Amino acid sequence: MPEQLNTLWQFNRAGFAERLLKAARQTLETLLADPKYLGAKPGIISALHTWGRNLSIHPHVHCLVTAGGLDSDGQFVHSTRKGFLPGPVLAAVFRGKLCDFLKTAIASGDLVVPPSMTAAKCQSLLNRVGRVRWNVRVQERYPHGVSVAGYLARYMSGGPISDKRLCSISDEAITFRYKDHRDGSAQLMKLTPHDFLSRWFEHVPPRGLRMIRRSGCYANSSGEVRKQICEQLAAERRSTQTSRPAESAGVNPLDREQCPVCNTCVTVRFVSRGILEIQSPETRRPALSACLTRPP
Repeated sequence: MPEQLNTLWQFNRAGFAERLLKAARQTLETLLADPKYLGAKPGIISALHTWGRNLSIHPHVHCLVTAGGLDSDGQFVHSTRKGFLPGPVLAAVFRGKLCDFLKTAIASGDLVVPPSMTAAKCQSLLNRVGRVRWNVRVQERYPHGVSVAGYLARYMSGGPISDKRLCSISDEAITFRYKDHRDGSAQLMKLTPHDFLSRWFEHVPPRGLRMIRRSGCYANSSGEVRKQICEQLAAERRSTQTSRPAESAGVNPLDREQCPVCNTCVTVRFVSRGILEIQSPETRRPALSACLTRPP
């Protein structure tokens, strides 16, 4: 969101965050329901971040979206577009939804008007930021969704700054490293302890606020739907593997499968009493899962 809304955010962190997450979710669901883009209901994992690299106030939402979704017939359809969603369209719809949510909340008194502003000034501010371009970034597809989810989880659990970024700490100043988002260069920031703690406490989430949310096919109520999707994708993968020629002599194409953890194509062999065996996919997957969970 534009930095002009930071003051409104500071006085309404919980209420603002709810509307920010809602606007992001509804934007994705609305556009992906359009047959022009996908025509299906995707799975979405949303994570709220409130900090910039230098601990500044920078509320934004990261969304991991399935490269496909459930159509009206209950089948999982894959996205065939080179670009998942057009950035300008995504930004315009998101901007419109969030500004509308905030205007309605201010008019109804659900959001606190900052002391330095009036309700009319807040509405005027939202009108102004609604006419400028917002920054929305659409990443390319990731081949290993599990790895990306793990990265985001580590980012969330680590907080706004990690210990390794702290360079020096004294009674007079705290110095830490950060990367400038404009040119990618490494920079140092030196703050008094009071200023450092003031920035850090800006990012302590309000009590009860859920920072990570799942919706669509990833919603808690969609467990059976996910099971059906997994069965459909597994059947498609087996069909593809059956039609694919063996890459080397003596290896059955059915014995080449994807790792259930990182999706890497693997050929699994088990050695039992000195005899090399290549097991069928039906008997191999339980053993493979057991090996992955067993400590080395």
